[in-house]
Amino acid sequence: MPSSRFLLLLAFGAASASLLVAGTPRPATEQPAPLGPRLAEFVQTSAAGDRFRQMPRLKFTKGSPSRGVTVTVDPSVQRQTLEGIGGGLTESSAYVLAHLAKPARGRILDRFFGPTGARFTMARTHIGACDFCLTGRYSYDDVPEDSALEHFSIAPDQRGFREARDPEYALLPLIKDALARNPGLKVVASPWTAPAWMKDNRDWYGQGRGGTLLPEHWDTFARYMVKYLQAYRAEGVPIWGVTPENEPVGNGGQWESMEFTAEGLRDYIKLHLGPQFAKHGLAGVKLIQFDHNRDANALRFSEAVLGDPSAAAFVWGTGLHWYSTTNSVRTELLDHLRASYPTKALLHTEGCIDAIGTEDSSPGGAFRGWKNEAWWWGASATDWGFYWAPPEERPAHPRYSPVHRYALDLLEGLNHGFVGWIDWNIVLDRRGGPNHVNNFCAAPIMVDTTSGETHVTPLYYVLAHFSRYLQPGDRVVRVSTSPQGPDSEGLHATAALRQDGRHLIVIAYNPTPRAIIYTLQVGILRAPVVIPGQALQSFCISMDHLRRGTMEVR
Repeated sequence: MPSSRFLLLLAFGAASASLLVAGTPRPATEQPAPLGPRLAEFVQTSAAGDRFRQMPRLKFTKGSPSRGVTVTVDPSVQRQTLEGIGGGLTESSAYVLAHLAKPARGRILDRFFGPTGARFTMARTHIGACDFCLTGRYSYDDVPEDSALEHFSIAPDQRGFREARDPEYALLPLIKDALARNPGLKVVASPWTAPAWMKDNRDWYGQGRGGTLLPEHWDTFARYMVKYLQAYRAEGVPIWGVTPENEPVGNGGQWESMEFTAEGLRDYIKLHLGPQFAKHGLAGVKLIQFDHNRDANALRFSEAVLGDPSAAAFVWGTGLHWYSTTNSVRTELLDHLRASYPTKALLHTEGCIDAIGTEDSSPGGAFRGWKNEAWWWGASATDWGFYWAPPEERPAHPRYSPVHRYALDLLEGLNHGFVGWIDWNIVLDRRGGPNHVNNFCAAPIMVDTTSGETHVTPLYYVLAHFSRYLQPGDRVVRVSTSPQGPDSEGLHATAALRQDGRHLIVIAYNPTPRAIIYTLQVGILRAPVVIPGQALQSFCISMDHLRRGTMEVR
């Protein structure tokens, strides 16, 4: 006797049935084709080998949801306006790209920022040294006690790498190249630390701490930030937003860092950074507080900074990282922040697949994920907390699938208030560096700097499902999946209305190993969809055709 699943599939028709085999494995090419200038109506990426594969059009008919899994989208309930999706521009990324011939480098940048690529609309860079630098331990003014900042210079960002194929390529040229491909790119800049002479430990990091900003240099550092923004603007690079400090809770002094208390960050913003920005005509630069993990500290810092009207007046929103857990998006924290401070935006400012340099992920120094697609889809990755978190926190850091972590964080983060999502380094070498403290991490594209061989990883395609289909000005709308719980079979979805109101974007993700049959319901119209196991789907649906009740969405 045929199973109920088989009968349901027959009811959906041959067009939908063909989707079940859409995940047929295909050999991965060394240089996958660009995604193209046109936004396809329906694309799919899967563990079985699909890479932004164009799929048959959906066919909508009038009717109520049937039994089974249903994704219901309500475009009339509009939520936050999106700012964009993007990635990190670092000295390490510039170093890797400097090892490629200019045409090859251009093709990679086109993949991220060009009209035929992922169309990134946001980026993040570091102010001074960070762990993703070659040698670190530098700032834009390393002359001790230069409180007047007479020696300030962004020359380190213009300094290339003598051993590279293109020895003049550097961080600032990388940022300019990204802007040349997308002049509207919103760049967020974050300092990892003030110059060492401004800090109580007189050092960049070490001995278990990053040090704190000396009281007499709070205003000095605020003026340092002003000079950075002015210098970049003079180079034709407008900085869209800044965070006062990357990870103010600290990192145990493992690399460049500087620590603030919640009250200290409040006072720094209220009494120094905010007023200096206003004084120098920089009030239009978005000031993003916190810029650290989604944990209790996010609530504590937000209460201190956003709960103070004088400090909050300078602040656009809250920046959040994801390193406090690998198995939760912490949606309850996002909901709390959104409800408590409804006028302040939530922005994911950093996340990546970290700690890939361990013997577990890189035995003998060879990263398991290099040219190995299965590693990215399987529960193969381990983060810092898997090894080094306190015992009581270890359950929040199990092994995980990199693809799953990215897709779920984007989907649920958008559903719970994020106006944007910024990945970390866009490009790294095949080990996950260079990194001057061996804090190796994965990137969407990885390159062998000796041979020039490139690996466009599955993470690139996951990000592109969002960055190509969701653009600044789009409005996230209400979406729900039913039934909830185990019967939903793990399907996740988000949706947004394009800024022009003419197209509805829906993105769905199936983390399970088996295909799921679901109904996409928009008003009184419904369409059957089959999503293969471990697959991501993006749809661009014409609202005009939906309003007319057209059977086939074009």
